Amino acid sequence: MRYLVDELEMRQIEEDAMEGAGIPSLVLMERAALSVVEEIRQRADAPSVLCVCGMGNNGADGLAVARILAEFSIPVEVFCLGREENATSEWKKQREILDAVGVLVVKNPSLSEYTVIVDALFGIGLKRNVEGIFAQWIERINECRAWVIAVDMPSGISASSGEELSIAVRANVTVTFGALKAGLVFYPGAICAGEVMVKQIGFPARSFLAVKPQLYTFDKEAAELLPKRMPDFHKGSAGKLLVIAGSKNMAGAAYLAASAAYRMGAGLVRIFTAESNRVSLQQLLPEAVLVTYEEENEIRWLLKESLDWADAAVVGPGIGLGERSVCLMEEVSRYAAHHKQKSYVLDADALNILGCHGELWEGFSDCSVITPHMGEMSRIAGVDIAEIKKDRMACARRVAAAYHTVCVCKDARTIVCEAEGPCYVNISGNSGMAKAGSGDVLSGMIACLALKLPVRKAAELGVYLHGLAGDMAKKKLGEYAILARDLVEQAGYLTKILQDGGGNDEDRC
Repeated sequence: MRYLVDELEMRQIEEDAMEGAGIPSLVLMERAALSVVEEIRQRADAPSVLCVCGMGNNGADGLAVARILAEFSIPVEVFCLGREENATSEWKKQREILDAVGVLVVKNPSLSEYTVIVDALFGIGLKRNVEGIFAQWIERINECRAWVIAVDMPSGISASSGEELSIAVRANVTVTFGALKAGLVFYPGAICAGEVMVKQIGFPARSFLAVKPQLYTFDKEAAELLPKRMPDFHKGSAGKLLVIAGSKNMAGAAYLAASAAYRMGAGLVRIFTAESNRVSLQQLLPEAVLVTYEEENEIRWLLKESLDWADAAVVGPGIGLGERSVCLMEEVSRYAAHHKQKSYVLDADALNILGCHGELWEGFSDCSVITPHMGEMSRIAGVDIAEIKKDRMACARRVAAAYHTVCVCKDARTIVCEAEGPCYVNISGNSGMAKAGSGDVLSGMIACLALKLPVRKAAELGVYLHGLAGDMAKKKLGEYAILARDLVEQAGYLTKILQDGGGNDEDRC
């Protein structure tokens, strides 16, 4: 597990290191500057460097970078933006040292003269839109051909949300200190950051223990989290999953969810769908058992029998929004209200129906996972997408609290959370997964894992593995060509690779 920090949490870590542990800020600053210089020396051939510095401690880091570069006989100049009377004490001290060693501070540099730009304008503390001369110089940096390295954060990006505050530096590399910032993971911050290097500069362990970060992600521990399969397993002990999906002549969603569940290890999968889908599904997935309906009056007794049989259920992919679908959701909600020992993964049309029939939420409280994409999340939460992206965690927590559910808020960076406690943020996956059916695959994977894991853990691991399957598909096919069924295929290879201990890059295709 790897924690991500926001601006306030990082400030607390810094404060404890300096005031609690007694480490001088200038010591931390020196180590930060050295780590940036190390990256410049390793990556840039014969660099000619301009350090663009603000008046805060991020700018002070930039001044220290310039001085150390000069010590290595690397051509470097400094350009300062802002009023020196507003500078921090650390900045003033670094400026004194810089002047003493004779590094040139220029007034109006021509960026075309430099091969490397060091962005040290704002750091993690920026909270308002970038305007005026600062915005003008950021625009110039983005237009120049130099290689750009950002100090701690690309200037103009919120360290907490990844939001672009009107304009932001587009860096090739960002060197960040102590811990990965949330704003370097969420978009568009992740784009502006380029490659991110996390450098340890001397924050003691006690400083991290004093803070309880509200975001975490997985590194490489997925193999340890996978449910164990015992040598004497039979298909019943591997778990029985019901997939309630598809509507008349709409078999694709049912196939994708059910096949994903099988690939993730489910022992038995039963598909509850419209009769018109029978032939297609029998051909696509002969391993699945089909229970089909033609008339609305068949739904109640057929559905109860199937729900009684199942250990968990996926509800919603491709079921449509008609009266028959509403009837189906009413029956599942009524059943779930009295069978909360089972897990219910609610996706797609199930969420749209719940959005119009709020009384049905009650049945799924304390036993469900919901998987809304941003559009569905907007409808459920009653706020527009732009507002959600400003504070994804808060919005997802509000929804989780309102409906007593685990919320999987799907986006380029998917969040998994409950009403309280830290949130999981997923960093696996790629843009090639933005295809019809990808969410159906995810719902099947989560539901399969929920056969053996608590719903929260099933949701986190399912999202992570879904992204890894997408990354494997990208390696094989490229981002443009990925189809949802490719994710299903790669999920099967993925479980083998994880059980075998990780495999090598050649295996991951």
